Amino acid sequence: MTAVWSVMSCALALCLAAMLLLSRAMDRHCAQILPRGEPGPVLSGVLRGAGLVCLSLALWQCIRWWGPAVGTVLWLGWLSAAALLVAALLTYAPRSGAAAVAVAGLFALAWTLAHGVAA
Repeated sequence: MTAVWSVMSCALALCLAAMLLLSRAMDRHCAQILPRGEPGPVLSGVLRGAGLVCLSLALWQCIRWWGPAVGTVLWLGWLSAAALLVAALLTYAPRSGAAAVAVAGLFALAWTLAHGVAA
């Protein structure tokens, strides 16, 4: 039972990190988080690629634990919740919210890589 909750929270954290990375690739949201402003074309591409990797890892986790049908639906649900949470964080607490999501995303990435290699 504990593994189920850890996988679900890991998938949500990866979706949150992906949404943060994808929003960070946009000029408007990047200026909200960093005073520097626009990310530039190279950094924007890297951020989009990192967001895609996080989304893929979250999908892989969900499909691995719940199968293709339920895992995809669960992933889409976490994706929707993550988009809503990141939009709220960027509205009300852009810098501190981004830092919290980044830390959660790093922990989720480490957990996914540690348990993905072991399995």
